[in-house]
Amino acid sequence: MQYSSPTISVITPVWNGLPYIKECVESVLSQDFQDWEHIISDNGSTDGTRAYLDTITDPRVKIFKQENNLGIGGNLDFLVSQVQSPLVYILCADDYFYPGGLGRAVSEWDRVPADTAFITFNWKQTTIYHSELARYSYEVLPKRITPLASRFVFFLFGNVAGNLSNNSAKLNFLKGSKGFTRPLRQALDFELWAEIARDHAMMLSDVETACVRIHKGAATNYLNIKGQQFAEHLVIYERLIKELLPYVELKYLIRYFNIEIPSFHLREAIKFALHGRFKKMESFMETDSDITWPKWKKLILCLPFALSERVRYRYLIRIAGRILKQNQII
Repeated sequence: MQYSSPTISVITPVWNGLPYIKECVESVLSQDFQDWEHIISDNGSTDGTRAYLDTITDPRVKIFKQENNLGIGGNLDFLVSQVQSPLVYILCADDYFYPGGLGRAVSEWDRVPADTAFITFNWKQTTIYHSELARYSYEVLPKRITPLASRFVFFLFGNVAGNLSNNSAKLNFLKGSKGFTRPLRQALDFELWAEIARDHAMMLSDVETACVRIHKGAATNYLNIKGQQFAEHLVIYERLIKELLPYVELKYLIRYFNIEIPSFHLREAIKFALHGRFKKMESFMETDSDITWPKWKKLILCLPFALSERVRYRYLIRIAGRILKQNQII
C-alpha cells in the first residue's frame, strides 16, 4: 500500500523548550491548512519538555528523543533527514505560526518561480523595525535574489534570511547543501543560506507566517555571550569578499566590512563593558583576520561608527547603493 506524503513538513528542534514549545505545537495543530507533518527532535531536555511531548497524540506529529545532545546544527540535520515532504518549514521551539500562516507559506510556494531554493518570509515585518540599513534593503532590493546578486546582498546587509523561523526551503536543496552541522554555531544559518543562494535563487516575501519571539533565553543570546559571533562572521565574510573581488576592489570591500561588522561588534562590546562584562571586548580585540584592520586601527577607526549608529548606517547606505547600482542589482 502506498501513502502520499504531506505537502509540507514543519521541523522543530527543541532543547529545554518550556514553556514556549506548547504554543509552538498548538499553533501547528490549529492551522486551517492541515496537509502537514510536524517533526520534533528533543535534544536531551531536562526541564519537562519530554513529558509534554509525550502528551501529544496527533499522528502527524512525529517525536524523536536524542540520547546524546547533537548540538543545534546536528539536531536540524537529523530533522531534515526525517522529512517526507518536498517542502520544509523551520519553526523553532520558542516561535509559533500565526493563524493561517502555514497555508500562506504553501500558497506562496505555488506562486514563486520553480527554480527558487528557499523563501524568507516576514521580510517587511523583519526589516522595517530592525535598523536604518535593513529598511534601506527592504526599499531597494528585488524580491527575487539571483545567485550573483546574493553575494552582494549577504555581504552588504548580513544574514537577510534572518531567524530560522522565517524560512522555508525545498528539501532537495537542503539535502544538497553541506547542512547545518558545521564549525559555526551562532552563525550557522547565515552560512547555510549564503551557501545555498550562491548557486540557487532565493525569494524575499512579505507574507507573514510566524512570530519570532524575542526573549533572554533565545539561542542567539547564550551562543554569543562571550562575543563568539565576531569570529564566526569573519569566516563568512572572508568567503564573501573573495567571491566579490571580480566586481569590487578589495580596499573598498575591506573598508565597508570594517565599518559594518567590527563597528557593530565594538558597539556591543562597549555596552557589555559598561556593565562590567569585558569578555566581548576581549574577543573583539583578540580576533584578527586578513580582512580586519590592524588591532588599534580597528579600535580607533571603528569607534566613531560604534558610538553613532546613525553615522554608521548613513555611510553604509551610501556605499551599498553605489555598489548595487554599479553591478546592476538595483
